[in-house]
Amino acid sequence: MNIRTKDNLIVIVAGIGMLLSTLDTGIINVALPFFKSHFETTANIAAIAVTGYTISLAVFILPFGLLSDKFGKLSFSYIGLIIFGLSSLLCGLSANIQMLIMFRIFQGIGAAALQATSASLITTLVSAEKSSSAIGVLGIMIGVGPVLGPSLGGLLLSLNSWRGIFWLNIPFVLLGLICNHKLITNISENKYAKHIDYPGSLTNGLFVILLISGLSLLSSHSVTGIALIIASLIAAIILFKVERNKETPIVNVINLIQNKSLLVYLYETIAFGFASAIIFLMPPYLFETVFKLNSGLTGILVLGAPIGLVLFSRISSAHNNGLKDNSFSKVGLSIILCSLLLLSLYQTSLPYILVTICLFIYGVGGGYFQPANISVIMKSTDITSQGSIGSLQRMVQNVAIAMGTATGSVFLNMWSHELVTAIKLGWITAGCLIIIAIALDFALNKNSFK
Repeated sequence: MNIRTKDNLIVIVAGIGMLLSTLDTGIINVALPFFKSHFETTANIAAIAVTGYTISLAVFILPFGLLSDKFGKLSFSYIGLIIFGLSSLLCGLSANIQMLIMFRIFQGIGAAALQATSASLITTLVSAEKSSSAIGVLGIMIGVGPVLGPSLGGLLLSLNSWRGIFWLNIPFVLLGLICNHKLITNISENKYAKHIDYPGSLTNGLFVILLISGLSLLSSHSVTGIALIIASLIAAIILFKVERNKETPIVNVINLIQNKSLLVYLYETIAFGFASAIIFLMPPYLFETVFKLNSGLTGILVLGAPIGLVLFSRISSAHNNGLKDNSFSKVGLSIILCSLLLLSLYQTSLPYILVTICLFIYGVGGGYFQPANISVIMKSTDITSQGSIGSLQRMVQNVAIAMGTATGSVFLNMWSHELVTAIKLGWITAGCLIIIAIALDFALNKNSFK
């Protein structure tokens, strides 16, 4: 197999894995009222189909990253595609809400294997000259998946095809399996001796379950949500104590503490994930509730952010040879901050198309930031731990997205009669996190523009 074919196949496998796993994070959100009625259940039980997927993804992603370093990224990606494809088929065949929830949890496990391997497939197997462009593709998939999901879900529901929400994945899974199989049979990859940290994996899983469950309940059952979040912080402290003296920890907390650069880059990931959740959550409320626009027009207007991200992920990757990650990260964060500032200053007396323009500007910033952020984090560790560091980056961003969604929902509930105030609070909060990220980045890399 020649190098060009190998590179293209790896990009297809990694891109499909990232697209499907992020797409299905939110593709059934719009279907929850339908599932509540169809399966004759409550809204809270139907919502477990969403949180169950998110929790299983976040719980398994770190151990799967380590296992992919041990057994091979291609093999683990192959397994992930099989699990994701079969569970997607079974989700569509569900006869009751219990079956749907169970199969969604299995789907999240498959998604964890896909996200744990997507970046490391590129950094370990793609040729150096193609690597930046390939990382740009991942940036596109991460940005497009969460936005495209609800749109596709709504379209399929309008066509009376709720099963299609899940079966839509199957052709892409089959394409990924074909490409993956061809790679496995034609190339070899290095595998590294790794010890499985079972206590760390279990403690991390407990932390993630408590945190995401608490965040999901924060807007509807605030006392329970806060209690679970506090419990998750206790679990995080226990995780630190469990991991700090391990030779092969699931989370190398000592390395994180000592590696200030990696801590800053991961905080930037958190800030961007939080801001992206706010950016995707708030505009539909503004367009539909404040401006009284129909859902079709709203769906078009919110495309500003993903269009900007797709275009400028490609543009930034084409101009970044891997040596400009810090510069592109700063540029991206600065553009994102400008968009959030403009949105915070927006007045409803102005044309609503200006909001879409601001969303596009946000997407431009995301297009510069996301590929550079992934690249610089992947470079922070050696070749033997690419699966582990890639899965850490994805887990951190997934948790940050959950935090942003929960915070935005709390604002919307608290100021339900003043939606514009709630929306602006969301944008201001996201902007403050981005300001901190920029300040930390400049403090860390004062000479990066030189």
